[in-house]
Amino acid sequence: MKICSKCSVLLLAAAGVMFAVTLTLAQQAPASGAARGQAPAGAPGPGGQGGGGRGRGGLPGATPEQTQAVADMNTALAPLATAVSAARTALATATFTEVKNEAGIRTAVERLRAAELALAVKRAEEFAKVQAGPNKLTAEQVTALIAAGGNPAAGGRGGAGRGGH
Repeated sequence: MKICSKCSVLLLAAAGVMFAVTLTLAQQAPASGAARGQAPAGAPGPGGQGGGGRGRGGLPGATPEQTQAVADMNTALAPLATAVSAARTALATATFTEVKNEAGIRTAVERLRAAELALAVKRAEEFAKVQAGPNKLTAEQVTALIAAGGNPAAGGRGGAGRGGH
């Protein structure tokens, strides 16, 4: 089955939207949560529960140092994530014009490809730093990090859950 080039461009753009939204919300969530008196992701919450878990943000059983290491990783990725978001917006703009501009679409796709690749490479480098250090994540924590789109502070797919606001 062959997919038209415009459809594949739209699919590429849609595939990254979820990650960009998660990253953007997560960048806002830690500051807003702290301002409301919430415990950071992975820290003990109401009733002494900590480390995330099902339906909560954070990494299961994470220490405060592990949580901080992941937050630092995401801070280092923020400029590249912003570049991906801008490239995605430029692609959408090039795609939804009155007059079809294939050269403009191709250019926008290439910029998005380059931005996504730069982000992926940097993410791999930053993750390797975490895993090589004293705050190495367990297999379960890595699985939770992946399920949360790379940013467990956003709550993953389960939302805020108990103790969240």
